[in-house]
Amino acid sequence: MISSSSINTMRFLQQENRKLREENEHLREQVSRLLGYMDALRKLQRTAALITAGEDVMPVLNQILYAGLTVTDSSAGSLLLRDPETDELVFAVVHGEQSRALTGYRLPGDAGVAGWAATQQRPIIVNDPRHDWRFTSEVDKEIGFETHNLIALPLIGRGRVLGVLEILNTFSGEDYTEADLNLLNVLGLIAATVLDLLDTQGDESS
Repeated sequence: MISSSSINTMRFLQQENRKLREENEHLREQVSRLLGYMDALRKLQRTAALITAGEDVMPVLNQILYAGLTVTDSSAGSLLLRDPETDELVFAVVHGEQSRALTGYRLPGDAGVAGWAATQQRPIIVNDPRHDWRFTSEVDKEIGFETHNLIALPLIGRGRVLGVLEILNTFSGEDYTEADLNLLNVLGLIAATVLDLLDTQGDESS
């Protein structure tokens, strides 16, 4: 006859085995996502290096935003461009359920978390936006969206803020981390290089 202690031990071992399988599956998913991200980075770097004057850079910016969502396992994101004439931030590329409503939307250059990142020229992680003074719910209310957490990364070229990369809402509901920010920093450098080229073309044509 099997003792109760043996049964409890077997149950414990089964539970631990289940946890290990789940952790291994999670690790496999992370590795797969990182490998895909590295491949996307290589392609983006090659594409950015080959961009020529007058070329449409929006497809590249779209790829950059998609890579950011993939590597952070996020459901929404945007790439905002700074309008130097009005000092506004314009939603130029948007991914997510409200992308159509948000594309072209304009914010004051210092508004919200994106505005803070732009004016301070510093990236920021906000995992509890409703209790963060930098967050404004105005955009959420207008387009029927709910921000749960976000990362905002300023895109800087030659000392000038050219835009902001913003990633929102992890699928898992877990907080963003410094590791997520470090991965996005690489994408931010590529995006800034592309936008700086676009900005330089604008200066030359004016």
